[in-house]
Amino acid sequence: MKQLTKMLATAVKTVTTIALTLFISTGSVHASVNTAVTANLVQSNTDKNLLICQYQTVAASHFQVFDKVLDNEQACPTSMQVAHEPMLSEAEEAQLKQMLSLKSY
Repeated sequence: MKQLTKMLATAVKTVTTIALTLFISTGSVHASVNTAVTANLVQSNTDKNLLICQYQTVAASHFQVFDKVLDNEQACPTSMQVAHEPMLSEAEEAQLKQMLSLKSY
């Protein structure tokens, strides 16, 4: 009888541990606003020594500007980690979009 009680107690502990683990892991599905997300490259252009890259996440567009000489970048990375929300003003974003639409020569 003692052995059966001991086995039952062990089974209850195991089931409780599994249930709590599942509850905790599914309860934290939403990422913190401080967590970086992956953005994929959608467009790029060059303007003299500047390399302008536009990335897209589910929520927003993000821009990265490289100095081709100082940063030693010749092409935009295909993806990068970005903040959830873009950190540009509307004026800065409009200027970058205009630069992206210019043809490079």
